[in-house]
Parts: sequence; structure tokens; C-alpha cells
Amino acid sequence: MTTNKEKLMRISELAEATGISVQTIHYYLREGLLPPPLKTARNMAYYGSEYVEDIRLIKELQEKRYLPLGVIKLALETKRRGKPISDLQNMSLTLEEIFRPLGPDEDIEPVALVELVVMTGLPATTLETLEETGILIPGVTPQGKRYDGLDVRIARSAKRLLDAGLSPEDLGFCKQYIEALWAGASVIHEKVFRRTAGDRTISGGETKEMLDNLKDALDARVYRKMIMEVALRRQDTP
Repeated sequence: MTTNKEKLMRISELAEATGISVQTIHYYLREGLLPPPLKTARNMAYYGSEYVEDIRLIKELQEKRYLPLGVIKLALETKRRGKPISDLQNMSLTLEEIFRPLGPDEDIEPVALVELVVMTGLPATTLETLEETGILIPGVTPQGKRYDGLDVRIARSAKRLLDAGLSPEDLGFCKQYIEALWAGASVIHEKVFRRTAGDRTISGGETKEMLDNLKDALDARVYRKMIMEVALRRQDTP
């Protein structure tokens, strides 16, 4: 942190320099997005130019790349550990790809259960069953459970399967699928992510691409095999 007092700012000056409110700066401090300032008295603190850089980065990642604050905090911690700026840029681009909304239904404010019922056409009991199986994962807020846009997208996709004849219990296979994906992601993180291939570092984007390619190929194999087996059974049916 800067220690030259002539280069330090009060919080009001920092707010003016960054274009955000004092309340927002306090919020960033409480959430750990910004490190504690240099305190010279109980109610007097000073901020260096690095705070301006950090706040501009927060705004860019939040407003232009739509990353959640928890992920932005991780990016800032990487920056403060002295990692090369190329690492931070690669990390930001990878996170942007992962957290980019999959469609307009995902880019919404979190909603309560009663609103999710209206938005998806599914009864509350069905949504609660989907939550019990781990398909829906609501966040917990002081106002109660809230479902984000990804929950809305998943619930709408589930409704199409339910309308096709599946029961909420049939969708229990999704839990096994999620567990398999989680296990795969854990192995990738431990064995591949940020490790080296020869003399070259494998980026997060490359890791995700390799895993996506494998999943696409496996999906194709499963569905092709299923179609062939159905076709053979029909041939054998008198």
C-alpha cells in the first residue's frame, strides 16, 4: 500500500476519482474487495492510487463482463499476489466465458419461490423436489430463498421434460450427472488447471475447451448408442 501521504486520498476524494459513492466504497471494504485503508485516527483513513485501479477493475468486471463479486474478489487477490497481468487477463477472460449468461432468461434479478412458480409454470412442490435433488440451488438471503436466472433456465428446461412424460423423481438422474461433472471438474482443477504441458502453461480457457470437447463427444456416443439399440429392438419385435 502507498505510504507517501501526499499521494493518499480521503474517501470522498476516492469516490470522486472513481465515480462511485462513498457507501459503495464502504461496501467493497466490508466484502473484502478492497484492503483496509491506512488509518491515522478513529474516523480518518487514507487511500492510495492502487484503490483507484482496483475500483476501476471491479467496475469493468462487474459492468462489462457481468462477473459476480465473489469471482471479482478472487481476481483482485490474484492481482495483489503479484501475478503477471497476463495471468489476470487470462483469468478474467476465462471467468467471463464461464459466467456469461446463457440467455436472456438468466440475466435477471434473483426471485422468490412464488415468482419462480409464475415464471416457469411449475408447482411449488415440483420445484421443491428439484431443489431436493440438487437440480435447483437457491441462494439464501435475509429475505429468504432466492432463485437466480440459471435456476429459471434449468426449471424451464425441466418443465419440458416433465411435459413430455417424465416425473420429478425421474429427473433424479440429473443429480448423478451433476455429481459426475463435479468430480470431473475437481480432477481437472487438481491435475491440469494451471499446471504445465511440457514447457507451456495450460490456461483456464484451454482446460475448459478440452473438457467441453470430451463431454460433447461422450454425449454423442451415448445418444448414438441409445438410438441404435432402440432401432435394433424394433427390428427384433415381430
